[in-house]
Amino acid sequence: MYRMIQLESLIPETLPGVALFIKHGENHVLYKDPKLSFTQSDKERLLDNNVKHLFVKAAEMSTYNQYVEANLPLLLGDDSIEPELKQTMLYQASVNYVQEIFDSPAIAIRQNVDRCRNLIKHILNDVMGSDGVMPALSSLVDHNAYTYVHSVQVATYSISLHIREFDLGKDELMDVGMGSLFHDYGKVYVPKELLDKPGKLSASEFMEVKKHPVYGYSTLKDLEIFTPVALGIVKHHHEKENGSGYPDGLSSYDIARSSKITAIADVFSALTTNRSYRQALTKEKALEIMYGEMDGSFDLQYLNTFRDSLQ
Repeated sequence: MYRMIQLESLIPETLPGVALFIKHGENHVLYKDPKLSFTQSDKERLLDNNVKHLFVKAAEMSTYNQYVEANLPLLLGDDSIEPELKQTMLYQASVNYVQEIFDSPAIAIRQNVDRCRNLIKHILNDVMGSDGVMPALSSLVDHNAYTYVHSVQVATYSISLHIREFDLGKDELMDVGMGSLFHDYGKVYVPKELLDKPGKLSASEFMEVKKHPVYGYSTLKDLEIFTPVALGIVKHHHEKENGSGYPDGLSSYDIARSSKITAIADVFSALTTNRSYRQALTKEKALEIMYGEMDGSFDLQYLNTFRDSLQ
């Protein structure tokens, strides 16, 4: 199995450490041996042939991911790369990281925490320096990667709304980023067939899915690298203003502000991202549902600020 990567993510005269392939018809053909550097001539030759993407083996994605993450300062600071493509590379690197970590034992979170903080730092800088809230991440990956895309979207929306609503330092924004990026980590303990079920869940199935905030909270707390702010987001992002949420049935003043904000980001992302069984809603339709059918679920002040940020 192969995964597509951006040509621009490869820095000339560096050693990505993975075999690079080009697609020829239905076949993937070896372009560059992993022991050979990717050169400026390689890049120019590919661009001359209108090749903008290469492929790597899925088994080598972790090596490629860490190569990109290590070179993000160079990539994001390269004025020859279009701003939109820089965003694409940053957010795709973040999605790739989440997929790698969610598919690994929980201890991998602690072992790779510096990678996580580095990506959140870059997302934070992008949000602070950008007029937009979020690039169209759902166009970068297939439907099967929904959970990973969703995690990065929620983190970015949540960081953005915290910046707009509060005067926070980077340490607290890092806590928000950590908590919101891993808000759905507990779903790794929920059967995949329940998460992907296209129809309505039975009462017992829904009860199982509703356990994911506690699963995630318990696992991440035991790692001893998440702050109370981050852990609160993980546990309480499904609480509602009117007290009808879960797992603790908290209401209004009992819900921490970061959990309230992540709840908004969570629902908006879920409604506006493609799933295997339904198309994404427009932002207008999503907001209509959040203000209408879901009236009483969200803090109106934060929801209004979020709505205004999307204009």
